[in-house]
Formats: sequence, C-alpha cells, structure tokens
Amino acid sequence: MRTLLVDDDPAFRRLASMALQEAGVEHVTVGSADEALALLDGNGAPGFDLILLDLELPGMNGVEFLDHLRRHGRDIPVVLVSVHDSVPDKVRALQTGADDYVAKPFEFQELVARLRAVIRRSRGSQPIHVGLLEIDPLLRQVTRDGQPVELTPREFEVLLVLLNAQERTVSRKEILRRVWSMNFEPGTNFIQVHVSRLRSKLGANSGFQIRTVRGQGYRLVSCAQSSS
Repeated sequence: MRTLLVDDDPAFRRLASMALQEAGVEHVTVGSADEALALLDGNGAPGFDLILLDLELPGMNGVEFLDHLRRHGRDIPVVLVSVHDSVPDKVRALQTGADDYVAKPFEFQELVARLRAVIRRSRGSQPIHVGLLEIDPLLRQVTRDGQPVELTPREFEVLLVLLNAQERTVSRKEILRRVWSMNFEPGTNFIQVHVSRLRSKLGANSGFQIRTVRGQGYRLVSCAQSSS
C-alpha cells in the first residue's frame, strides 16, 4: 500500500511517518495540496494507492483538493483527517468523495487499520484462508480458528513471502531481500529465529507446516503434503 500523506503540520507528519513505516506502509509526505498536485501530475510521478489528507490545509483546503481530484476523474481512495468531529463536517467530506473521515487525535494503529480497510474495499480483496488460519494482507491481521494471532511486522512479512511462494521453496537470500531489504548474508540466525517464533505462534495444528529445506530455505506446505 503506497500512501501519499498531505498535512501542513511537520510534527504530525513526523509521527504519522514513523507509524506508517513501523506498519510497513510505503509513503511520501507533503505539506500542501499544491505540492500534492505537483507530485501527482509530475512526469514519472509514482503511483499511489491512497491519499491521507488533512482537512485544514493552507491555500487549497482538504475538501477543495478532494473536489478537484474527483472533478478531474481521479478515483484514488482518500481518507480525510481533521480536528473537527462534527456531523456536518463528516457529511460534507463524504459527499465530496472521501472514503473515510478520521477525527484527531486518534491512535495510529487504528488509523493504519482503517487505511487498509479502505484499500481492501476499493480493490474488493478478500482475506486468504490456509488451514485454520485467516490472513488479511491489507489489514495485516491473522486469526487462527477465529482467534487473533499477534505477529510482529517482520513475522507477518515472512509469512506473506512463504504464502505467496505457493509451496515453492524460498531461499534465505530471497527472504532477506524481500523482508529486510538485504542483499547479503549477515552471518546470523535471525531468519531461523523469526521462523521458529512464527511456527510457535501459529501453532502445530494450523493445517499447514513451515518446512525447513536443508541448504535451501523454507517452504509452506499443507498438512496433507507434510504427512505424505
């Protein structure tokens, strides 16, 4: 999920940036609607999946910016944030085309969850079911037989890499590159530690197994295959 954060408060941008980074959300921050438009309209501009937009911006405010986007055919999901929590403000924002409205102050954990929920609705994506597990890549949530499983961001990324491999063996080098952005072996066993913790948290009877392929890496297999 690549997010464009538009807010004129440097302190809020710093806090939001740290929270988004911790949640594994790729993002770019700007301080005004004009900067956002320049970025969106620029040559070779990066694509964004969602805009997190402050309502009280200097110059063109959040609602005006949102109205500009919608009138020019941009249907990118937009979540408005504001210190105002009145019903008329929310109604106006939603009628203009906002996908959600969040009042400050808020917990960043809740905000990230709501951003992912907006993206999931816009894409029509569904959670993935593996054995007793339900894995939601956008909300970054895992439940086992209906009960939440608390994974760290890195553990969740390792699980996604193995899941997306579709039972192909994933090398340590590939895991390092995709989860930790490393192109070298650090000479430690921290991948093994993360996989061990992942196995423990998901449980031995989840309907699948994370198998160690000696000298190669790891592979996610169903119980039927692991017992054959």
